[in-house]
Amino acid sequence: MIRGSTYTLLLLATLSITCRWTGSSSDSSMQAGGGVEKTQRVALAYEERQGKHLYIRYCAVCHGQEGKGDGFNAFNLDPKPRDFTDSTYMRALTDARLLETISEGGRGVNKSPLMPTWGATLSKDEILSVICYLRTFARPMKPGE
Repeated sequence: MIRGSTYTLLLLATLSITCRWTGSSSDSSMQAGGGVEKTQRVALAYEERQGKHLYIRYCAVCHGQEGKGDGFNAFNLDPKPRDFTDSTYMRALTDARLLETISEGGRGVNKSPLMPTWGATLSKDEILSVICYLRTFARPMKPGE
């Protein structure tokens, strides 16, 4: 029988393996240096797609569809929800810290008390899928041809 903390570590190890770049890509564009630069966003892996469905259902209302902290309800919140597209900030967060934050909510990690706890609503596997998807917001886009 696996204990809780060992199980969590195994899940996090699995998460780091499954949250990876895939070979497929689709076109998109972004503004850079005054001109339009063609870029490609890699397709989502299975784990990321699962997390996307949960993110849209539970998180997007505050954090926004694109993770920029500009969801429909963000207007009503002070402090504003986290911008997941900030790659410097997101790289500094471990998956364990994100798991803790999502499970316990903002108050549980001395952040905004306005962020609800999701640990009773979502399973650890579901939260790990959401984390996989969150990581895609800060993923650099590949230069296009």
